[in-house]
Amino acid sequence: MDTRINIAVIVGVVFVLAFAVTLTQYENQAESQDAESEISDEIITPWIEEFDHTENIISVTGTASASSEPDTLIVVLGVESEAKTANESLSKNSNSLNSVISSLTGTGISEDDIQTSNFRIYPLYDSIKDSNGNYQQILIGYRVSNILSVQTDKINLAGNIIDAAVSSGANRVDNVSFQLSDNKSQKISDNLIANAITDATQKAEKALAPLKQQIVGVKSVIIHDNTMPYYDGPMRSSFDGMAMESSMKSAPIMSGDEEITTNVSVIFYIAPV
Repeated sequence: MDTRINIAVIVGVVFVLAFAVTLTQYENQAESQDAESEISDEIITPWIEEFDHTENIISVTGTASASSEPDTLIVVLGVESEAKTANESLSKNSNSLNSVISSLTGTGISEDDIQTSNFRIYPLYDSIKDSNGNYQQILIGYRVSNILSVQTDKINLAGNIIDAAVSSGANRVDNVSFQLSDNKSQKISDNLIANAITDATQKAEKALAPLKQQIVGVKSVIIHDNTMPYYDGPMRSSFDGMAMESSMKSAPIMSGDEEITTNVSVIFYIAPV
């Protein structure tokens, strides 16, 4: 009997000790988790406070303009010829075109300024009604069209170029245009972009002053395409040589100054003064 009591007491003591050890481990683990939680909060909270904020911005459009005289002349002209055979039409066209090119170089431009922009040779048909009342297409000849593009920086020669071409056999003047060369266009564009951004900055500063805000950074800049000067002369199809020569000589061709405009859109970061 005493032996059984002793065994029961020993088992009870062991059970109590095991429970006490387990409870101690659980409390230590809980304290460790609380400490880790406190450390995590110390690290995370400032990070959240730094990045979780509302973005303050202002969007402004800046504009800059400049007047410029075109420095490039482009004249599109040529010769159209008709004959019963393709060879005859081509020979006739070549003779006239060689005469035109010779006259053009006589105005002071180089052959390097002249290039072929379009060449076509195609048959000509006429509709004839037969004895049965049906229309048939009958080949009546060939037409050759050879168009030249003259590009030069001697813009004051526009009238002389057209007069010389028409006088020597050109029967088409399709287009006369004044443009900016790539170099001049790039220089003007660079200056206008800088001026447009300055304009946008000044507008933003004026708008922010009454609000007691200031510019503290730039979020984005968008540069819009330039509005470039371009003079497009009269479009003309084939003319009778003498009539065309008379009309062109009486028409002055002037380039004039054109206004170039550049726009930019800028988004600024702002903050209290």
